[in-house]
Amino acid sequence: MSDRLGGAVARRPLHLFFVLDVSGSMRRGGRIQALNNALAEVVPHLRDEARNNPHADVLIRVLAFANEAEWVVEVPTPIEQFRWQRLEAVPQGFTELGSAMELLAEALREVDQSHGAFPPAIILVSDGMPTESGTPFADGLSQVLATRSGTHAVRLALGVGRDADLTSLRRFIDNDDIPLLRADSPEQLIDYIVWASKVASRGASLPAVGSGSPTYAPPPAPMGDPIWSTLQ
Repeated sequence: MSDRLGGAVARRPLHLFFVLDVSGSMRRGGRIQALNNALAEVVPHLRDEARNNPHADVLIRVLAFANEAEWVVEVPTPIEQFRWQRLEAVPQGFTELGSAMELLAEALREVDQSHGAFPPAIILVSDGMPTESGTPFADGLSQVLATRSGTHAVRLALGVGRDADLTSLRRFIDNDDIPLLRADSPEQLIDYIVWASKVASRGASLPAVGSGSPTYAPPPAPMGDPIWSTLQ
């Protein structure tokens, strides 16, 4: 029933996926600690976004990857019930981003079967170049884009430090209108993940309610030397 007539607003699922690098390099310079702090801090912001969007039920899933990809939160969890579970980086772990894309594609095929859902939103965070002991990145990404949900998803990516493979992250985004960000300090990582989460949750649902595409400028990069350089 229309909210303008005083009835209940129809709410539709909005799946938000975090795809997070927990490879060995994330142990350097406090990167994994900063990632955990950033995700813990983003939860109340997402709850605020959900309260301000009467059209969407925001559902969270978390996928981590190192030597292999695995679900940290596999069941779509309402943001009101979501609690961040701190991650540990895998010592000497690889960056099997292709395997993460393959697992993500399986979940997106499930979303394809649901009716009435908004296009999902996906936030990818990585600090290195994809290794290919398992599924090659190009193959995994092709599987994501072969799904209806993957094609229409709001896809955002964030590089951590100067070793991040921005070329692969840009291929994941595949939209010149969406900025590719690189965090060079814990403060930047928190600011950028909060920004990306707001853009993802709004951008996936706004077109369907007639508000147009989101145009949110990312936080400005702070001055000074980066903490996470190629030497750390």
